[in-house]
Amino acid sequence: MISRAHSPSLSRTPVHCCFDDHGFCYVVECGHKVDARPRILKANTSTGSYETFFELPEERWVTTGAMTGGCWHQGYLYVANTDTLVRIGPDGGLEEVLTDLPGLGDHQTNYPVVGPDGKLYFGVGSATNAGVVGADNFAYEWLPRFPRFHDVPARDIKLVGRNYPFRNVLGGVTETVRSGAYAPFGTETRPGQVIEGSVKCTGSILRCNPDGSDLELVAWGLRNPYGVAFHPDGRLFATEHGIDERGGRYIVGDYDDFYEIKDGAWYGWPDFASGIRLDDPRWGEGGQGREPVLAEHPDPNPPRPLVSFQPHAGANGVDFSRNSAFGFEGDAFVALFGDLAPVTTPRLVNPAGFKVVRVDMRARRVVDFAVNKIAGPASKLPHDGFERPSHCAFGPDGALYVVDWGEIEIAPEAGGVRMVRETGKLWRIRRTGEPAAERPPEPLVLPLYPAQFLLVPIAGAIGLAAVVTWLLKHRPRRNARSLIRRARRKR
Repeated sequence: MISRAHSPSLSRTPVHCCFDDHGFCYVVECGHKVDARPRILKANTSTGSYETFFELPEERWVTTGAMTGGCWHQGYLYVANTDTLVRIGPDGGLEEVLTDLPGLGDHQTNYPVVGPDGKLYFGVGSATNAGVVGADNFAYEWLPRFPRFHDVPARDIKLVGRNYPFRNVLGGVTETVRSGAYAPFGTETRPGQVIEGSVKCTGSILRCNPDGSDLELVAWGLRNPYGVAFHPDGRLFATEHGIDERGGRYIVGDYDDFYEIKDGAWYGWPDFASGIRLDDPRWGEGGQGREPVLAEHPDPNPPRPLVSFQPHAGANGVDFSRNSAFGFEGDAFVALFGDLAPVTTPRLVNPAGFKVVRVDMRARRVVDFAVNKIAGPASKLPHDGFERPSHCAFGPDGALYVVDWGEIEIAPEAGGVRMVRETGKLWRIRRTGEPAAERPPEPLVLPLYPAQFLLVPIAGAIGLAAVVTWLLKHRPRRNARSLIRRARRKR
């Protein structure tokens, strides 16, 4: 059964949740693309009551970044905030653990988890889409604020010396500048140039002691390793966001992935995606700037993902089932945030993501778990349901909690998107006692994006909602039984 665990709406883009030793749930509201500072709510999921546990001071709010989530460990809540890892005590006092992490670009420092060794593990996303700072990063709003920021490798790398032309968005837009990989905007690189590596690198997974000491590289060559989680057997896994269709370098149809993370491994970004070179014909003829930017690859055959998700599905937070009462022990559950068409992909017809899926770890396949009746965000559908699942985590009560970010409006003047306040939610999925089915009934899939531009003006007052409602009522009935009941609209 799916239910709202508490609070009919959360105001500041809820992105993540975790639990303390007493079972309280901490919901992190990231403050990204919304006019409200990040804060953390402390909730009692049994009673539905909650209070503000922490609100980020104004001077620590990086408006182009995000507070991405946290974990509870030994009496502290450890939280990632854009380029800093902090810990918050029971009294709400804040202490810096790690600073100057390279999270000021397209992607930030992602939420931490505690490993079997007692260390903190977290991902750091890439500054750019595919290694080169371009005009698209101006649209993401961080480039004018941090004009010298760029990607940083974990180890020394040697460049081919390719440079890409862009309009000079930091000066005269009638001028053209050229930018190379792993360099600031408008900075050319040369053949054979060596870029020095650093442990504080982008596109990586790092670990440190709870006090921030002994910062180490775990793996690199990942575009945006958003969600990290340890399997019950101790292995580390991570979700990764694929390359967008924007900027000076990109491919069309890159997948989001789920990787097993090996110590010291290089996973191929920015010259590989899903373990395949960008200039490989398997990616088709679309895209541009697909030739390698690295003269030498740390691994000519980087690891392939365990499974891949639909392109632009937005593979975010992940957790593993450890509870036989809930079922699916050892399988991963992944929140698929959903696409940002047309910001990251102008070609998409059907919605991608907007659901929670299960990764069958033995069969290495992705299976729908919790879905809307019609594919897509609930605000565009004639029924209630998920808007933007951002994270899922198992609570001490054995239920799966799903953090729903809320509604997004496409807003080119605001860096691509704008959040709608008071639309986030926290959902709870509990076992009803019915036999566990393999999957829920498949959602109805409609060409939602073309329909928004074509059907709505034609249908007028009847609109798209009437069309999809009719289709939903007349869809073939399925006999499959589900572990969950999908949410119904409350009158």
